Amino acid sequence: MESKMSVLRRLATCVSAGILSAVPLVSIDAQEKPAADSQEAPAQLELRRTVKSREYQGKSVEGEERVVRPRDSLWRILIQERGLSEKRFKRYVILITSLNPNMKRPELLQVGDTLFIPITPDEILGLKAASEAAATKVTGVSGGNSYTVKPGDQLYKILREQLGIQDKAALQKAIDQLKALNPEKTNWETLLIGETLRLPGGSATAAVTAPLPVAKPAEEPGRIVGLDYGKKVTVQENLDLLASVMKVLGQETSREGEEVVPLRDGTVHIDRGSYPIIQDAKKKQRVLLDMQSKITAGLRSKMEADAPGLPIVSVKKGASLHEAVSGVLARLGFQSLPSNQPVVIQDNGVAVQIKGEWMVTPADEGGAVPQVLVISVTDAPGQTPDYLRDYLSLKGMNLKEILLPSNNSAPPPTAASLDGDKPPLRIENWPSDRAALVDAFLKDYGISFSNGGEFSVMLRDGIRMDAKMDRLFEYGGKKIAISFRALGEDLSKALQQSEGVRLVELGLPGLSSRDVLARLLAAIGEAATYREQRFQGNERAAKDKLTVGVSGYYLPQRSLLLTDREIPKELERFFGEKGLRVVRFQ
Repeated sequence: MESKMSVLRRLATCVSAGILSAVPLVSIDAQEKPAADSQEAPAQLELRRTVKSREYQGKSVEGEERVVRPRDSLWRILIQERGLSEKRFKRYVILITSLNPNMKRPELLQVGDTLFIPITPDEILGLKAASEAAATKVTGVSGGNSYTVKPGDQLYKILREQLGIQDKAALQKAIDQLKALNPEKTNWETLLIGETLRLPGGSATAAVTAPLPVAKPAEEPGRIVGLDYGKKVTVQENLDLLASVMKVLGQETSREGEEVVPLRDGTVHIDRGSYPIIQDAKKKQRVLLDMQSKITAGLRSKMEADAPGLPIVSVKKGASLHEAVSGVLARLGFQSLPSNQPVVIQDNGVAVQIKGEWMVTPADEGGAVPQVLVISVTDAPGQTPDYLRDYLSLKGMNLKEILLPSNNSAPPPTAASLDGDKPPLRIENWPSDRAALVDAFLKDYGISFSNGGEFSVMLRDGIRMDAKMDRLFEYGGKKIAISFRALGEDLSKALQQSEGVRLVELGLPGLSSRDVLARLLAAIGEAATYREQRFQGNERAAKDKLTVGVSGYYLPQRSLLLTDREIPKELERFFGEKGLRVVRFQ
């Protein structure tokens, strides 16, 4: 089937599916806030993790057991989640490998495996002193005693008891210092039992009055800025970024020298440093940026009349970068699409949605179908896979990522680069025959079943009914029977009451394979709904920048996607890199 593209414009609805697993964590300190005396303190949510230990070089090491989830890698677990040093990553890998002798390939984790992750890897590697010295150097705040988190601990509780602080304002200052002294910890919503925190030094008074660093904290490495970045910054302070946006559109920005504009009444000399000129050398189009709207109405009128080839875009004082770029693009003949609405590529059974800070189409060029230019601002370039860029280009979408001028460092390696080249996705196919479909489902779940079972149940006084089931099995401590015939509600209730057997009827007329799977999933307790499942194109990008969606049942615990849609060959790799098994039913 040939791929067909339809470009739609509609409001994007972002569905964020969060999964709270049964892995026990420690109390979440964000739940405890200093409450007014007249108010009852809110109920505390406490989730706990059991500390385990293993031997390393003759010493006992405390840590936690982590179940590998889809798309997990050691880089993601240690650097992104735990906030450990990127420079020490190779040493961490050696340590993790020693503590997990059954791990075959550290660069390729297996979903479902259990990893032992030490709580204080730097301390085990003899790097604790260096870490503390670095924290003091960066923050300018000296550390006092170290504190080991205990069961039931919360941030406010630790500071009250260890530093004797009760005042709310003083508590907040102490929390800021605590975070500055522990830069390696990035997740302050959760405290882990056994982890060590460096507390502000000196007395309680000194702890809360010591000056905090005034320098702006560094951005998180590899964090992609939001899609509304251009609306939050002024164009006056970001002319370099404006020039970068113009460059990807084939425009040159000139801010040096003098622009000479001949008028009927004389010649105007314009300093390009104050009034940048943007031009398209090929089309011989030019635009003058009137920064802060300094050109008078009279002069503007004369220039527009005598020099129509140099239109003026007025930029008011404090105008945003987004507003200025949009004005220039309109003058250059680009047609802008709403930045808050995605462009959708519908390709067979898959919908690819893409958004950018600016989305434009060039001026009409002889009836040819124009490419949509999608422009995003980022401080971590090259995160969108090349094959996905190529696919978008084939469908008429040209993705351009503009690197912030202040960020010249190379991005950290992605999980995909650490895992190496993954094999292409092999889509499995389940049969359309109802009985064969049921057998394939049960086999995939590892459920043993019998091909029949006879029951004789009392429907009501004096009436007994004999019925034969087509499949009989136990799952999760429950007995489940499947019938490919319609047996009726009376028999279903009687089986449940007298035999403790749940009946799943699959003999109703018009029952599709989708309906069959829905009933099977419900019978074994899987909370899965058939709907469009959306997967992010780049985990470090804004959530709705680039997503790939396909309708079906998504079972994240099993990394399994059940779909009745056809996935284009060009996108099979995308689902493979997500660590998914894709099963297609008909």
